[in-house]
Amino acid sequence: MLDIKLIKIDQIFPNNYNPNVVSEDILAKLRAEISQRGLCEPIILRRKGDGGYEIVDGEHRWRVCQELGWEEIPCIIQDYDDNEAKIKTLQLNYMRGSAVPVKLASLIHELSKEIKLEDLAKRLPYEESLMLNNLELLKLPEDFTKTVEEQAMKEADELPSVISFVLYKNQLEMVEKAIKIAMEKLPKGAKNLKAMALEYICTEFIDRQGVKHESAQPVNVD
Repeated sequence: MLDIKLIKIDQIFPNNYNPNVVSEDILAKLRAEISQRGLCEPIILRRKGDGGYEIVDGEHRWRVCQELGWEEIPCIIQDYDDNEAKIKTLQLNYMRGSAVPVKLASLIHELSKEIKLEDLAKRLPYEESLMLNNLELLKLPEDFTKTVEEQAMKEADELPSVISFVLYKNQLEMVEKAIKIAMEKLPKGAKNLKAMALEYICTEFIDRQGVKHESAQPVNVD
């Protein structure tokens, strides 16, 4: 049985690696729920610094409680090292809100320095191929992370996204073959080449249907 303790809210601080964002609509519902019924689920902390506690899971609930003027908040304190805390943050936040792609990629990159991607895939709610695709975002311009941070709370379609499909073997072979052919037509050394190849394929199909559209960015081919 986990021990739940009341911790003073000013002794708690958020971690700097949480990739999760919550829309204003969801945040408003969370605020109303906590205001009316209290906090049903304690937040998870780890000891950090001189008498302080770092949030592993529950940052948005903690912020709402701050806004509501709470002085103490029910918590579970765990003895996690840095890597374990980051893994738990990803595991527990998977079904709450959505991850800012570049922040998620950065966190996976940090973990992959000490833990193999195939081992991370066994513990995280992401397939290894999805994590590899996400890491492609780190090849974007250096100031892109700052841009994403500034836009993190805007509409999801304004942020770069990582998409995944469930495909049968013959479908996967067809998709990979199409992407390979498209990549051969794109400039060598281009960033996020697979995404550009997929956009090129989709653009070609839409053009053949005679449908007007606006491409996210010009796709120049040889």
